[in-house]
Amino acid sequence: MKKTVLALALAATCGVAAQAQEKLDVKMTARALFDAASYWQNDASEIQDGKLTDGVAVRDIRVGIKATYGNWYFRGDLSYTNNSVSLKDTYLQYSFQKNNFLRAGYYTVPFGLSSAYSSAKKEYMDEPEGNVYQVGRRLGVMHTIYNKPFWGQYGVFADNSALTKSTDKSGRQGYTLAARGVWRPIMTQDYGFHVGFSWNRVQAEATSKGKHAAIAYNKRYLTVVDKTVATGLTLTDARWENKFTAEFQGIYRNFQLSSQYYWSHIAREGGNSYDTDGFYVSARGIIVNPGNYKYNFAGSGVDNPSNNNLELMLGYGYLNLRDGDAYAKNQAAIAAGMPSVDLSKAGRMSDISAGLSYFLNKHVTFRLNYHYVTVKNFDLEKKNVNVLQARVQYMF
Repeated sequence: MKKTVLALALAATCGVAAQAQEKLDVKMTARALFDAASYWQNDASEIQDGKLTDGVAVRDIRVGIKATYGNWYFRGDLSYTNNSVSLKDTYLQYSFQKNNFLRAGYYTVPFGLSSAYSSAKKEYMDEPEGNVYQVGRRLGVMHTIYNKPFWGQYGVFADNSALTKSTDKSGRQGYTLAARGVWRPIMTQDYGFHVGFSWNRVQAEATSKGKHAAIAYNKRYLTVVDKTVATGLTLTDARWENKFTAEFQGIYRNFQLSSQYYWSHIAREGGNSYDTDGFYVSARGIIVNPGNYKYNFAGSGVDNPSNNNLELMLGYGYLNLRDGDAYAKNQAAIAAGMPSVDLSKAGRMSDISAGLSYFLNKHVTFRLNYHYVTVKNFDLEKKNVNVLQARVQYMF
């Protein structure tokens, strides 16, 4: 009995000592991204979209906190953009081990390589057109586990209305089931590659109380200064969507190659469906003050350099929001006076891109991007738009 009491007392003492060693560590974070852009269009673009307007914009001004206490981690960010304040990554995370953790809150749904990077750490100043399929941030719960050759992440998320509306206003809430897996058979400090696959199952959400469920995609001209929609699709008779993306990322010292392919299948009322796809490929290299890209094993991405490095990027992107069979059925429904959807802005979009990024240090980066964008929507003349944009960004 005395031994048992002594053992319990010793265990309690050790527990108190361990708690005493744990401390709350809180850090403030901030970032600011400022963009400027200029546009040149062909006649078809001016007729269909109107004149795109040159100017400047606040891409993002964000402040936040990061706090750790033992195995617990909290992050909270608020963003000021377009004269409004919005919630960004805000979640609570518990680590069973360093490479095994559970996260709950509001953050980006995993879907391919591009979802592993924040907007301040991508070679594109705006998402490639193919990444229009990325769900974005949602309220959800997610588990992540990884080792050197394998990385996996999966979770369940509510639709976006859960953050802004009560269910008596939003109508039926949709949901997203998500999973991303990455295999990296070779990855050293100098070179390596990974391949990955992601899946999202999206239950269509109601547009408002009593309204039908919908799934929509809209893509701008790869810029946030003028937010004119280049091509778009809204299916107001959607039921659910299965979408997939396959990814590749390779690094060799100061060179990186990345690519994703996307495919989406949307099931609609009446047994109809709508299939779309897209992809992008991007090559970049550090051409002044060359230094190795560093692979991030925790996020399955690549960290940017940060010591007077100049980076050159070349890329190509493609998005196809046209489904010929669905379009023909929709036209027949219109002719017969039956329910239909508006597919006039659904089209094919592609771009050829080039960019320079100067990483002064880990806090300050200057970017310059050029895009030659081509868009061909159903039954409309081809649009061509040249986009030249610059960015100054600070991260602390």
